[in-house]
Amino acid sequence: MNNEHNNKSQIEDAEKIKEIPKWTRRYAENRTLTLLVFMVIILLFSMAACPLAFGIAMFQKGKMALGLVCIAVVVALYIVYAVLIIRKFGGKNRGRLDQLIDHWIYGREGTTSISKPEVTKKKKWLEIAIAIVFMICLIGTMNLGMRGYISVKYIQPVCALFCVPYAVFFWYFYQQPKMGPIYLLFPVLYAIHAILIVVGIPIFFTGNFGVVLNMLLPMIGYGLLPFIIGHFYSRYALKKLKDIAHLDGGSPNGV
Repeated sequence: MNNEHNNKSQIEDAEKIKEIPKWTRRYAENRTLTLLVFMVIILLFSMAACPLAFGIAMFQKGKMALGLVCIAVVVALYIVYAVLIIRKFGGKNRGRLDQLIDHWIYGREGTTSISKPEVTKKKKWLEIAIAIVFMICLIGTMNLGMRGYISVKYIQPVCALFCVPYAVFFWYFYQQPKMGPIYLLFPVLYAIHAILIVVGIPIFFTGNFGVVLNMLLPMIGYGLLPFIIGHFYSRYALKKLKDIAHLDGGSPNGV
């Protein structure tokens, strides 16, 4: 009887050990705090569209000084952004800022990596071109909304026309397989929000800041949600790996 129980237990343990590659990949795909920090940085710098749109409006009204100040602010913000993203850091942790953030957040958990798609020059230029088109659409929509050409009610649905395709592109060409398909929760929720507005559900802001709020808050809220969910899922995957490592004779506190 004991032999049968032991054999059954050994078979179950062997099946769990076979799951190591699955949980390792899920853990690696959902170490999202580094990407969450970068998303916050990107969203903050996307808000540069506000002073840019305001500056364009000032130029159109003939207020050249205010317009130039707004443009100068936007240029300064993007210079800081470029330095943060591109700058190389020396010392032991030499690398881009994202590598330093990743080491700071996950250093105690060790390193993990998954295969990445080849980044060709054509793919890189396509990414840059689509990002430029996205920013033009974002700034143009905000400017048209602030001037009254787009109703404040339909700002978010209009944004969905370019935000949803861009989010899918961003996952497919840039994040995949670095981040799992949970990232696609953002474009799905953003599209549902737009559809609900179109069919008549009043989930939008009005007033003087309605244009900005309708553009940025859904983008920020739905954009951050997958990264937060991904982080908690990575904790679950890490726990599964620790349990399996303990079965395999490893330390219960290590991956």
